[in-house]
Amino acid sequence: MQLIQTTILQNSVRMRYADHADPAKATEWLDFQVPIEGLTLPNVDREVPLGDHESRFLGSIQQAALRRVRDLIGEETQALASRVGRKA
Repeated sequence: MQLIQTTILQNSVRMRYADHADPAKATEWLDFQVPIEGLTLPNVDREVPLGDHESRFLGSIQQAALRRVRDLIGEETQALASRVGRKA
């Protein structure tokens, strides 16, 4: 899959990954939207708030959004694994 589209809204970031840019031809895709507020980026020894997204490079915003989704997926994976008695 590859990044197909990023949309920066006033209060959120929407991203689409797919195996084909044409939705009719895609067989795998992932669409998500996360609030901008609360997004963070790694720093030397801590997480720092994304801050004013209008002053950030697009790649930094995308990275922060992906990290948020990664964390949410990790939490859900752990929760599901604990329900079935397995480690993630």
